[in-house]
Amino acid sequence: MSSEAPAEHVITPMPEPKGRIGHIVGLVRTKGLRYSLVAAVNVVVGQGLLFTLQHWWQPNVANVISVSLSSVPAYYMNRSWVWGKSGKSHLRKEVAPFWAFTVLGLVLSTLAITVVQDHTTNKILILGTQLFVWGVLWVVRFFVLDKLFHVEVFEDDTPDID
Repeated sequence: MSSEAPAEHVITPMPEPKGRIGHIVGLVRTKGLRYSLVAAVNVVVGQGLLFTLQHWWQPNVANVISVSLSSVPAYYMNRSWVWGKSGKSHLRKEVAPFWAFTVLGLVLSTLAITVVQDHTTNKILILGTQLFVWGVLWVVRFFVLDKLFHVEVFEDDTPDID
């Protein structure tokens, strides 16, 4: 028997990626989890509303209502928790881009749901259709909003809404 201590295993960390890939990896590490959690909350709220509202309205109408209601808290959660913004929102650099994506998602998901509801009344398939359309936009929106929410605001470019 030897009295020597066992050799320690040294784990060498992988080098951080550089350039554009490094930026994307860093962005996903720092904000991606929070963005994903906000999206998860929004999915639960939006899908819950869509499922419930289909009892009273056609799926495409229920989609318009559910997106309209769930987008307001999603905006404020993203703005404050993901991007660390507080105070007044900037119409052109924060509000308009977020709502442009929301309207685009609403239009695309409503069109997709309209096509699906012509072939089935299966609520789970309708929920999946909405989720798929929003999932694609969700990824694109993350990178676009990150770019816009970090634009310098100068003295003559003050926020213009509450």
